[in-house]
Amino acid sequence: MKHLYDKIDSFYLSDIKNPAHPPIFIEEESYDILIIAFPYIDEALKIESLAFVFDQKSWYYFDKSKDEFDHFVTMQKVYEFINEKTNQTMKMVAKLHDGVDLMEEKLYENDVASNFMHYWLTNKKDLSRINRVLNLDLEVLNSFILSYLKEEDFLAIHFKDVFEHMNRTSRSTLLAIDKLNNLYSFYMSRSNEKMNKTIYLLTIFSGIFLPLNLMVGYFGMNTQGLPLSGMAHASMWVTLMLFGCAVGMGLTIWWFKKRL
Repeated sequence: MKHLYDKIDSFYLSDIKNPAHPPIFIEEESYDILIIAFPYIDEALKIESLAFVFDQKSWYYFDKSKDEFDHFVTMQKVYEFINEKTNQTMKMVAKLHDGVDLMEEKLYENDVASNFMHYWLTNKKDLSRINRVLNLDLEVLNSFILSYLKEEDFLAIHFKDVFEHMNRTSRSTLLAIDKLNNLYSFYMSRSNEKMNKTIYLLTIFSGIFLPLNLMVGYFGMNTQGLPLSGMAHASMWVTLMLFGCAVGMGLTIWWFKKRL
């Protein structure tokens, strides 16, 4: 396919070889270029950029691993190649969606892992990237279909089916993102509720023990003439006073809580 290297502009050729190039459809006088991207997960989410060159009645795919063009002979093989990648993306998004559903069930069952926020952020970031890539793919694929509808051997129904699958997958990512947002709101509401309960209990304990600390500090002063300092059973009376103060503060807090 050496003639393609001579025919294609060097600027476009660098785009074709770029493994991270975004989706684009380019129409030139003697050839067309279709670059479409598909997300995949290999430990982390990655984007695979696929480049095709259409030279009148010939169809070529640029294999980046070999750094050369493969002749696909017919448009049918182009469709099968893109359709297979689309199906893989659909399965990947469906798996991510199932993971979000499982996270939702665990959250509602109060069985949340300690790494919830890390898991939530990772899924939110991946789904957002997938949605952005698919939206670009949809725009490019739509331009490609409209441009080639006039061709007699163009598989319009087939590529429209791929377009529909991509569109459905894109909507699925949006639904998963919305669900993640709802889960985050629920998680934060529940966390705030737990924190409010903790602060409430701390406030009650503070209300009870602060007066006791004041009394203990007063009677613990190293000075002369303190009340009860000359009585034989002064410690017992102070203990009873502290106990009575604690009970009194507890009843006062209960009374205010009942009124509210």
